[in-house]
Amino acid sequence: MMKIYNPYNIRIPIKVWTDNIDNLFFDKDTGKENLELEDQIINLTKLPFTFKHIALMPDFHLGYGMPIGGVLATKGVVIPNAVGSDIGCLDKDTEFLSPNGWIKISEYNNEKVMQFDIKTNKGIFVQPIQYIKEKCDKFIYINTKYGINQMLSFDHRCLVYKYNKNYKFEEYETILAKDLLVKHTKLKNGFRHRFLTSFNLETSKSLSYTEEQLRVIVMCCGDGNLTKNKIPHIVLHFKKEKKINRAKKLLKNANIEYTFHIQKNNNATFRFKSPIQKKILSFWDASYEQLRIIQNEVFYWDGSFKENCFYTRKKEEADFIQYVFSATGFRGVLRKDIHRDGKIDYRIFCHKNIKVGINGTPKTNIKIVKSKDGYKYCFTVPSSYLVLRRNGNVFITGNCGMIAMRTLIHDINKETLIKIKTDIKKYIPTGEKHHNKSQGWIKWYDAPDILIIQQELASAKHQLGTLGAGNHFIEIQKGDDGFIWIMIHSGSRNFGYKIAQHYHKVAKKLCEKWYSNIPNKDLSFLPISTPEAKEYIEAMNYALAFAKESRFQMMRAVCDVLSGYFPKMNIDISNNHFFDVHHNYAQWENHFGKNVIIHRKGATSARIGQIGIIPGSQGSKSYIVEGLGNPQSFMSCSHGAGRKMSRNDAKKNLNLEEEIKKLDDQGILHTIRGKDDLDEADGSYKDINVVMKNQSDLVKIMIKLTPLATIKGKNKVRRR
Repeated sequence: MMKIYNPYNIRIPIKVWTDNIDNLFFDKDTGKENLELEDQIINLTKLPFTFKHIALMPDFHLGYGMPIGGVLATKGVVIPNAVGSDIGCLDKDTEFLSPNGWIKISEYNNEKVMQFDIKTNKGIFVQPIQYIKEKCDKFIYINTKYGINQMLSFDHRCLVYKYNKNYKFEEYETILAKDLLVKHTKLKNGFRHRFLTSFNLETSKSLSYTEEQLRVIVMCCGDGNLTKNKIPHIVLHFKKEKKINRAKKLLKNANIEYTFHIQKNNNATFRFKSPIQKKILSFWDASYEQLRIIQNEVFYWDGSFKENCFYTRKKEEADFIQYVFSATGFRGVLRKDIHRDGKIDYRIFCHKNIKVGINGTPKTNIKIVKSKDGYKYCFTVPSSYLVLRRNGNVFITGNCGMIAMRTLIHDINKETLIKIKTDIKKYIPTGEKHHNKSQGWIKWYDAPDILIIQQELASAKHQLGTLGAGNHFIEIQKGDDGFIWIMIHSGSRNFGYKIAQHYHKVAKKLCEKWYSNIPNKDLSFLPISTPEAKEYIEAMNYALAFAKESRFQMMRAVCDVLSGYFPKMNIDISNNHFFDVHHNYAQWENHFGKNVIIHRKGATSARIGQIGIIPGSQGSKSYIVEGLGNPQSFMSCSHGAGRKMSRNDAKKNLNLEEEIKKLDDQGILHTIRGKDDLDEADGSYKDINVVMKNQSDLVKIMIKLTPLATIKGKNKVRRR
């Protein structure tokens, strides 16, 4: 519940999500007011560029410069804490594939969507984890005559297949649309990698026809005339010998009785009871094998084997046949022509070349264009990849992601959990440990030419895919949805810390040089138009990408461990629901009609319909939530329970035996062994139940997660 804290009649209001506004800074353990925390909050209100108000999430507590759990909007400046990237999406006219055909993404109405599995090349219909609609004014527009038409936001994740010397495009990677544009601009003939345009359907559905019956139906839809008698019949008229012979063969194989005679004009006429009610090819419930039959048979009737093309005047039929080609491993390209009678003719080509590029001579001109409606759209799906279409061109592309992951496992016994926990610690270094060898990541080659990044790069290559310590953890959980979940909370390790510290020093020196009027040097800032701010933003975006890849690699390692114990459960990131969320960053957003920079320090975005993660403390529940888009919190929520005492106070005041018993009684495999572990005990954190109650107007709980086993590291933790 939101309360207003303003005892000093401050110009900028402080909005707090709490149930105890009168004792906001009272520390029950010390019996004193936490004046340092109050000063931090008051200082934010004194900044000349603060916009509207300060928002404090229910988990807020003392941080470095700014409270953890705080949200600050600023006009034209960035304060070096952490800067994040935008969400990649598509324009209103991009279509997604539903079980009933292609639908504009801007017209989504709770349908299932086709996701793509990068490892199996299969497409399957799933209910999206979330549907995203965000404000956006510009897109990157890629359009070629060779089968590419994409309208992408600058931070959209594109799936591309890498060029090599053998002209094979087998290895894939994801690249942001804005990075693709930069590479395309630099290369003489343009970006060399290629886009995938097809998939192989995976479905449990099937039509109740035999192969022979299905081939007859394709023939009827192509060249048949459907009578309007009480008992509908199909009448076929052929002059070509090859069509006459094929019709006889198909009808015989399907055991269909028919009449046959030759007319005066030498046309052969077939007549038989109609197997269809409507003369149109539109069978979206067909299995993969049945689609292959349709793909082959259509060329005998309204198609051309020579041109690998199918012809129709029916839009519904054109859409379906393109789906048939695309879902059976071919590139289906749909083209519209205006006939001399003024009506539209559709041509659907079936190509074996399923990976298409944009490089060549002359070089493809990639444009920056304005949004038609001022919005961008996307889905979050479990596999991270979507099957989409724009202007008749099908393509596979990335989606918006967040990292907790639901497996298909329902239960794990304690003996197996102990083994799993031991194995995870073998593969994922924790605390101050790191990998002995450099870890692979495609973005090492794109590291910004910024001094602090280049200085820390060698060390970062060994830190990628490591857990760290403090409040970071890997946890195996049981959801109230009946499934086992994996949750990972980690950041950019020492790499991100060094970058943040470097730019804080830069900002501090500049503010001293400018004689800036700020209440505390910890709040030193960089005007967004300065070279230093632009460099900082680029560096922080790279650190956030590093953190995300690190979580992904850890999740993949945990999946590999679980697969050893549950080999039949198909435990892989591509096959399960997973989310990844940043909680220390700043980015441009629009609030109260103004474009401002939102700083979320230990807070996460909670836009309408956005799926988020709120972890509890060691021993308490965690939550998968859906954002409610509350404007008063700048569409934010907490990122956890939040500390109620410092690490030192926890080690001094908490009872080791009581904290261990609390976890043991719940049957949780935990990490509390001695006094030094008490800083991460449940008793050092706020009650997550109270925290969730206090932000019921910010998020809606979707799934409650109970901890089964927790893995944490140890080191000296910096307060940030």
